[in-house]
Amino acid sequence: MCMFRKKSKKKCAYTLELLEKGNLSNIKKRIKILVVDDESDDIYNILKERQYDVYYKSDMNYAVEAEPFEIVVMDIKGVAKRLQSNMEGFSLACEVKHKYPLKRVCCYSGSIHAEISEQLADRKIDAFFPKDMEMDKVCEKIDSLILGYVDYKQQWEIIRKQLIDCSTSEEDIKVIQEAYEDGFKNGNISRLNNAIIETLKNGTAILDICSAAINMIKVLVI
Repeated sequence: MCMFRKKSKKKCAYTLELLEKGNLSNIKKRIKILVVDDESDDIYNILKERQYDVYYKSDMNYAVEAEPFEIVVMDIKGVAKRLQSNMEGFSLACEVKHKYPLKRVCCYSGSIHAEISEQLADRKIDAFFPKDMEMDKVCEKIDSLILGYVDYKQQWEIIRKQLIDCSTSEEDIKVIQEAYEDGFKNGNISRLNNAIIETLKNGTAILDICSAAINMIKVLVI
């Protein structure tokens, strides 16, 4: 058992070093990317060729469909027709980001909309690129999203804000933060699980964000 713990800590230390250094060649193999486009799977095919862990949907209607993925890349038009908007995909992308704030969400389109620039300023989504952008630059954009997702210190600030918005006490936030950091340093998600159980008093909102944090540790560390 002691030998297992030593190996586990060694693995976590190595993973932590990868995250700190932003070693994309190793990290990107762990990050699941969803591309949603009703007309073309070109972006999916290019990312697949470049060995990203990428999946494709021709349509998507509900934010919950994004749950298994760390990064969502969505066309703006022709997607999520249930929303009956000329910016269906963008509206759904905003829903995904609102429901899963730790995920990285990006839109693309054949034309640039003023509303998108405004929403980006408000951080309703994380990025946007035009459909005719060179694929090398698209991959740079994806790499930037990956680095944002694996920045666990930056992610903690998102978690902290969510906890504050749910009226979580500073004492409870400190307990959760310590357990969160332990998860990355030692791969110990049981401590974070226990911290959640012991401190949650404000319903599912806190549970959702903390569950997302546990999932992030599982993806990146364990």
